[in-house]
Amino acid sequence: MKKIMVLVLLACLCLSAFAKGGQQPQQQGPVTLRFSWWGTDARHEATLAVIAAFEKANPNIKIEAEYGAQTGYNEKKTTEFASKTAPDMFQIETGAGPEYYRLGVLYNLSTIPTLKFDKFDPNYLRAAGQFGSGSQYAIPTGVGGSALVINKNLADKFGIDMTKPFDWEQLITWGQQVHAADPTVYLLSVNTNYGMDFFVRAYARQLNANGAAVINDAKKTLNTTEAQFTQIFDFLDRLYKSGAAAPAAYKAPFADQDENDPNWIAGKYVAHVGYTSSAERVQAANPNVQYVAGSLPLLANRQNDGWFNNPPQYMGVYANTKYAQQAGSFYDFFFNTEEAAKLLGTVRSTPPTIFAQQIVAKAGLLNPLTADVTAMSLKYNGFDDGGYTSAQEAQNILRAIYEQIAYGKTTPAAAAKDAVQQLTAFLARQ
Repeated sequence: MKKIMVLVLLACLCLSAFAKGGQQPQQQGPVTLRFSWWGTDARHEATLAVIAAFEKANPNIKIEAEYGAQTGYNEKKTTEFASKTAPDMFQIETGAGPEYYRLGVLYNLSTIPTLKFDKFDPNYLRAAGQFGSGSQYAIPTGVGGSALVINKNLADKFGIDMTKPFDWEQLITWGQQVHAADPTVYLLSVNTNYGMDFFVRAYARQLNANGAAVINDAKKTLNTTEAQFTQIFDFLDRLYKSGAAAPAAYKAPFADQDENDPNWIAGKYVAHVGYTSSAERVQAANPNVQYVAGSLPLLANRQNDGWFNNPPQYMGVYANTKYAQQAGSFYDFFFNTEEAAKLLGTVRSTPPTIFAQQIVAKAGLLNPLTADVTAMSLKYNGFDDGGYTSAQEAQNILRAIYEQIAYGKTTPAAAAKDAVQQLTAFLARQ
């Protein structure tokens, strides 16, 4: 009888432990986890070095790396989620984080005991990666925001000071001034990927009441009206037609990597439109000039600054992984060790914890320009518009319309009508 009672008790304890952790049993022997991300060569090399260091410290866990360019990354993930072939761990575009959470493809990281968050600011975690759930479903890879990286030598040549506050219309005035003086030079180097976020979503947040996003997630309606879209697209249309922005057709082959544009390398742009994470890359492409952080444009009658600081990407674990504990161990190494911090430096922008920031700063790895543009982005009081506004389909709709305007294939009024119709139809399917 005593033996039976002991067996029953042991069974109950095992069941209790399983229920408390909310985890499926984890394989303890050698396992292989797939890990996917996008980025530049520098990011690939740094991430591979972290993987090698982790595998050396954890010989029973092998990380299979899957990496490449950002183009098509989200589409590939959507296919993998549908076929249930997604990797165990993956990098996530900031705007796609809430969408992935709604799809149920992200593992609840708060339930993984091998992964600690004690080095993170809890307030930042609540705003970045919890998606209103109270649990961590994604890990912010850094702190960053929109940025204007200014070629100060060229700005000074034309008598332009973009470090002081200015409004959106000033960009067109400056652009006309620059292009008239030298037709080979443009005020702005901008691609349609970064440009849509910068010129459409940010402008909309400044127009909308309380700095709200284009889409009201709770009501599944549009905060931005057709008249407001017309105002935004009219500005965008004039930006390109005035010569303030380089022609979209010319910029297209370089995607979101201005550092590969020969005209950027030759110093033919006053400013790079991008993110804090892209500052060091474009600086390195033409190190013969001085770069400074530019202010971000503001509407005089804005409802809110519209600009905000948030993670440049997230890291997540696939909801259907068999190896959550091991994935947690890898991320714990990735975010919480001095060795990984030194290897990663700022390849994913300024690190997300003070712990890692101090390490990279002491090692001379925190680029001063990156620090400056990050500090500039922190000056504004806008709100993150993650949600339906940043869902992949909504992004694709707005980006396609942006491209039509940039290429001169539609009018602002027609584009606004199209945006309202397509986004309304998108919301009706949700």
